[in-house]
Amino acid sequence: MSQKSGVNSDLIKKEEVTKIFLLDKLVCNFINEEWVSDDKSNLSQSHELGVHPHVLSKIRKNDGYRIPMSTLAIMCFYKKIKLSDFFILIENKYGSKINDDFITKTEK
Repeated sequence: MSQKSGVNSDLIKKEEVTKIFLLDKLVCNFINEEWVSDDKSNLSQSHELGVHPHVLSKIRKNDGYRIPMSTLAIMCFYKKIKLSDFFILIENKYGSKINDDFITKTEK
């Protein structure tokens, strides 16, 4: 591999790190707004949602993160809601904003 191609791949990796899938951000925003309270500790809420506190910390960031379906399914299980119903809630709340775009993260 030439030095030039290594530099290009580093730039591509750096660019990928600074983007987030819009739907992931909307899912994390929904969880923050509807399921997470500023009045409770991160630890207690992570237990209530069935996830590790570190996962909840990532969800609570301004841009959220690429939340795995398995994590979302666990959280829905703990909230006693079907995953399909969760996405109906997302669609009801964000309807016209949902698309397959990537957006630039606001935090670095």
